[in-house]
Amino acid sequence: MRVAESAVTRKDHYSAGERDQLNDQFLASAILENPCRRTATNVRFVVSPLDGQGHELMSAGRPVQEYFTVPLIMPGQRAASWTYFNRKEAPDGVASLRVQPDPGPFGGDVCWIDPSTSGYQTAARATGVTVGKRDTSRTSANGLADVSFEVTWSPAGSSPGRRGASVIFRDSSGRLLDAGGQSIGAGLKPGQRVRFEAWVPENADPSRTEVLLDPEPVTPGLPVYSPSSSCLPSS
Repeated sequence: MRVAESAVTRKDHYSAGERDQLNDQFLASAILENPCRRTATNVRFVVSPLDGQGHELMSAGRPVQEYFTVPLIMPGQRAASWTYFNRKEAPDGVASLRVQPDPGPFGGDVCWIDPSTSGYQTAARATGVTVGKRDTSRTSANGLADVSFEVTWSPAGSSPGRRGASVIFRDSSGRLLDAGGQSIGAGLKPGQRVRFEAWVPENADPSRTEVLLDPEPVTPGLPVYSPSSSCLPSS
């Protein structure tokens, strides 16, 4: 597994129309790639916030860390994951991130399985992504906007199923700013657009917004959260 991109963006908090820095959040996002020929499941990463000198942030004498797990990623495909840090963890902000596979006792359970047993019930992708006007009313919802897209899938006579959708925002240069997600329902009709309300970074370029849809496994009960004898060694 490879970390292709990572980014941290500050989400300013407002309360009753007033700026409230104590409740700011630092949204940490990463784009991950599977360059291997087998499907990876249960891939756990550790995210460390860094200061301007590249040093880990510390709290109570310990490094500040958060985690996320990618349930399933097919060969050659990408996935987005995210977490966040608050002002208590990062009182002076976060300059950059270090994202790496979790070396701890809970991070060694990556399963590598045959793609033919994971595959798709239905292959789906998001097209025609549009972003509405950001809410700048300076309330707790500051920065929210409507995001919509169309889901296309094959075989056409099937259903795309219920799956996660990751919305990825970039600036005008293509630099990653933030990723976040919601779920789409199983009852989509061909040509029907999906609409989300998402937080949009102030310097996001709507034309560069991307939506990644999670794959839907063929076989229910894949070894996503607990390894089985069908998994190859993670090494």
